[in-house]
Amino acid sequence: MARTTPGGRRARRRAAAALTALVAVVALAAPAWAYTEVAYARRGTTMTESPPGSIGSVRATLVLENLAAGDVRLLRAQSVTYRGTPDRNALAQKITCEKPDGTIVSESWTGTNLLAVNGLQPLAQRLLFVAPAAGTYYCRERIYVNSHYAQPARATLYSAFVGDVAGPVAAEKVIPATPLRGAVVFFSGTDTTAHRVLPISRYLPPAGATRLQVRNDVFFTNCYGSGGAGCPRGSFPPSGKSTYTHQAFLVPSSPACPVASTTRVTRTFDYLLHHQGGSLDVVAPLPAGGCGSWSSYVVVRRVSGLPFVVQLYPYSQAFMYAS
Repeated sequence: MARTTPGGRRARRRAAAALTALVAVVALAAPAWAYTEVAYARRGTTMTESPPGSIGSVRATLVLENLAAGDVRLLRAQSVTYRGTPDRNALAQKITCEKPDGTIVSESWTGTNLLAVNGLQPLAQRLLFVAPAAGTYYCRERIYVNSHYAQPARATLYSAFVGDVAGPVAAEKVIPATPLRGAVVFFSGTDTTAHRVLPISRYLPPAGATRLQVRNDVFFTNCYGSGGAGCPRGSFPPSGKSTYTHQAFLVPSSPACPVASTTRVTRTFDYLLHHQGGSLDVVAPLPAGGCGSWSSYVVVRRVSGLPFVVQLYPYSQAFMYAS
């Protein structure tokens, strides 16, 4: 029997750890959804401090050609970033759908703080794009970093892409939540009541649809120090964590059909991470007899810790989709 030396065992452990890390990277980098079209960013890009006033560097562009007014596309962007210096850079990602002259007509934002302890940092978000007029639109994935310190930020973009999830979608099959630009829902340090966010009311699916889903992207920012970054200005604890629960509901008007919901999830994030986004999707079958109209919402409740806000459009967004 061959004898394994301590050095050999260490080498095998290092090789196993490297393989595990490689598998994790590949899993994060690969599109997990089925896409009809995808635009990829250049891998391994070194991102540097975003200039003041910049809306973010373009990493990938998906061109939607010759759309008619009212045409609908379901878009999703994803990225993986690492090697941020100094530690705790602000990392931001946007989808901006623009006219050829650069005018932004629809957008979605997300972000977090890039922490070395977390290793590879994925970001993802979605956008229901409805063409406001006939023409060609450029839907760009913008990813950038900003430093919290005097030292300019740097980070490596491992991978990124923006894609069209479903191709053309009939307008009557979708309905978005009302975009409330710049609005927030504030949860104070004593607030433990349940708040409903991202409501959609009384959507009637078209005839022939057999399934209804609601896709919710919810974005949280906790409040510490003097506030800001979505939080009201004020005096908050200098550090800490926020713990909250959230749950999504899809409610039919007919009592003969059951309410669909996600499980209630409890999450915690600290002041170093500062921002946290996540998706809550609900699917309900549509019986032949119908269930009347449908409404949806997400229930958020603060459990303990730092105050926080749910930042609404262009961060938190929701839409129903019948198929």
